Amino acid sequence: MKKGILGLACCFLLALPALSLAASGWYGAIGVGAAWVADSDVTVDGVFDGTAEFDTGYAVGGTLGYMIDYFRYEGEISYMASDMDTYDGDPADAEIDALTFLANGYLDFDIGGPLTPYITGGIGASNIEISEPGYTDEDDTVFTYQVGAGVGYAVSETVTLDCRYRYISGQDMEFSEGGSTAEVEVASHNLTIGLRMGF
Repeated sequence: MKKGILGLACCFLLALPALSLAASGWYGAIGVGAAWVADSDVTVDGVFDGTAEFDTGYAVGGTLGYMIDYFRYEGEISYMASDMDTYDGDPADAEIDALTFLANGYLDFDIGGPLTPYITGGIGASNIEISEPGYTDEDDTVFTYQVGAGVGYAVSETVTLDCRYRYISGQDMEFSEGGSTAEVEVASHNLTIGLRMGF
């Protein structure tokens, strides 16, 4: 993870001369795509209990932001859901979902033409819930961060087709059940496509 952040920082430094000088203004964006929830280690009362594996899920989101030259700042609301496939190797019948609020920053790079690559990072909070038939739904609100990269394709002066990858993670989800405390690692690789519209 640290290597990934360092790599993004190096890209920033190397590409400074090519920063895009775009116009300033407000924009909104929507996106939808796939979410690959990473295998999650579960610990109960500090002792490793098992590993949860998940099917491919989905992610949707919307943002409102402001562009100042080559920087973009935005607030984001997104939702992700995925079914649990196995727990410690046995079939599982559970679902994990997360409602996330983030403050994001973007750095756009001018490479000429309609394509504009970018890097992004953000921090915020997620309400994560695990539900399983026959059991009480468990949820927790945790600190969340995201890092990623993408590319925009200018369809017109105000509309951009956007494709983005990001890694989103944060604090472990924690809840109590039957007198025990469980901690669940939660992280996801998301790939989304959407529209960004200036106004």
